[in-house]
Amino acid sequence: MKIFYKILLIVSLLISESAAQNELKFEFDYARFKYDSTLAYLEFYYELNSQGMLFSETEKGKIAEAIIHIEVKNVTADSLYINKKWKIQQEQKDTVLNSNEKNLVGVMGFTIPEGNYVVNINAYDSKNPELKKIISEKLSVVFPTEDKYTVSDIQLASNIKAEGDPSSIFYKNTLEIIPNPTMLYSVSNPVVFYYAELYKLNLSDDTTKFTLQKLIYNSSGVSVYKKSKILKQDSNSVVEYGLINMSKYPSDSYNIVLSLIDNKTNQAFISSKRFFLYNPNIVDTAGGHLAGSEVLGSTFGIMTIEECDRMFLEAKYIATQSEIDRYKSLDSLNAKRNFLLNFWKGRDLDISTTQNEFQIDYMRRAEYANQHFKHANKEGFLSDRGRIYITYGEPDQRDIYPNESNLKPYEVWFYNQIEGGVSFVFGDISGFGNYELLHSTKRGEVSDINYMQRLSTE
Repeated sequence: MKIFYKILLIVSLLISESAAQNELKFEFDYARFKYDSTLAYLEFYYELNSQGMLFSETEKGKIAEAIIHIEVKNVTADSLYINKKWKIQQEQKDTVLNSNEKNLVGVMGFTIPEGNYVVNINAYDSKNPELKKIISEKLSVVFPTEDKYTVSDIQLASNIKAEGDPSSIFYKNTLEIIPNPTMLYSVSNPVVFYYAELYKLNLSDDTTKFTLQKLIYNSSGVSVYKKSKILKQDSNSVVEYGLINMSKYPSDSYNIVLSLIDNKTNQAFISSKRFFLYNPNIVDTAGGHLAGSEVLGSTFGIMTIEECDRMFLEAKYIATQSEIDRYKSLDSLNAKRNFLLNFWKGRDLDISTTQNEFQIDYMRRAEYANQHFKHANKEGFLSDRGRIYITYGEPDQRDIYPNESNLKPYEVWFYNQIEGGVSFVFGDISGFGNYELLHSTKRGEVSDINYMQRLSTE
């Protein structure tokens, strides 16, 4: 796998002359940010290299011109939401000191509602339409519940200026962020700049703090970089940006991951972004064996594909939608083992210990749920009581009412440390021991103040 990525990186840098004649040197990337309660802000980043384009004489000198046509189609509504075409021009330099001077970088932004979309981009030379590049991407815009803390997409950048120019098209939240749509870094440009936004860092329990973990994984799924910091609660959006010097890392494909963890519930929201590094100065002495040895040296190394699927099914309550989609796309046992290894590592709150206490505690709760909340052919972790127990842990108080007059059997669970104190009411509505969640005071859960009517036998 490592050899494949190295070849990919080299090919991306040393494009053959024949390929250059057929395809416009145009790169594209995007990131999604929160705009308001109903709209997201979708930013498109692009980079144009004028190599191979036809230049024409103008009053400003020799100019190359590209046409960029972008369409964003709402798949759900089967409608065209964005249909925009614009020109970008680049002046030919008499003397080029470095290749970066030939690249024109830009950004465009749109507000967009929740939905599933297909983005189609057609970029071509206005003087030679056969020199073109067509890109098609699928993306989704999903709004979590109002009380759920989240992390935006990660924007990769070639530079971030702390005191940005407000007149710059790259100005955002007092910063000037020069995007890197190629997602490629090299020996001459090894510093990875990143930007993200954190939302809803205000919980009802104002003593709770968050842990933000910043991690980098190589193509084998091995963690090569990890840093953590504590964040206080904040009712506003919080900007997270920084840089990571990759000059001491070998050529490879990497993923930068931001994991925002609620220290009280140990639940995390994760955002990740892939980038590439071409660094021939560093020899990868570990090769692809490091990841294999890490997996084989762990419990994941002896798991069957059925055991992997089972573990992730039980862990879905804390998985993000992107993680669920990613796991569905995996088609090999090793890939699933690596995924689970990194899935739990990203939630390990204490990396100083040899054990992942969070994983151990979570799986113990899942085992308890399977033993105590199973009903007929439905496994315990899939039941309502099982989900609540796995997600929030052992309740501080559990009141059981099996034989109340004129009422069906029911239970009330209390958690005193969540949102200042919350409760969950489960009722055996069918009379066959299947306790359903009828009502809860926890935000984001089922709420029905008339639940006693469903429990009544009269």
